[in-house]
Amino acid sequence: MIDTIPSEVINWNILNEIISMDEDDPEFSKSLITQYIDQAITTFGQMDEHLVGDKDLKELDSLGHFLKGSSAALGLQRIAWVCERIQNLGRKSENVFPNRIELLSTLPSTIGVDAGDLSESNDGQETVENSNGDELYLNLIRQALSQARIEFKLARKELSHYYKTEL
Repeated sequence: MIDTIPSEVINWNILNEIISMDEDDPEFSKSLITQYIDQAITTFGQMDEHLVGDKDLKELDSLGHFLKGSSAALGLQRIAWVCERIQNLGRKSENVFPNRIELLSTLPSTIGVDAGDLSESNDGQETVENSNGDELYLNLIRQALSQARIEFKLARKELSHYYKTEL
């Protein structure tokens, strides 16, 4: 059974602990967020390369694990949740990924989701029937990566609002 995706984009209890360190250096938390954004963009690109190139599930597992950890450390819990799915799909320890509309419906109504975010939606859960079918796991990881990008965009929007600057 897969845990449910958190409804809040950011766990502010976690992020506020980091923000509290801004007392010593006013730009500390913002610089961590900026580094994370660069890291996430790079990691998404690396995942794309593995999905179209060598189709290496172990490397996709590793990249999912890496981004899950850095996302969770900043309180970016929805991205962390999706990255955990990528990690588990890479390990073949899960065999489904929820559809986009289902995932986005868990967001609070105060968070605006662009219509473009829904345009690529997958129609439903895809299940892997053949445990040796790497292509099916790769397809599920593609769906998860697409969702991770949406969650990243939502987190970036919320963080930009908090810092009152485009991040």
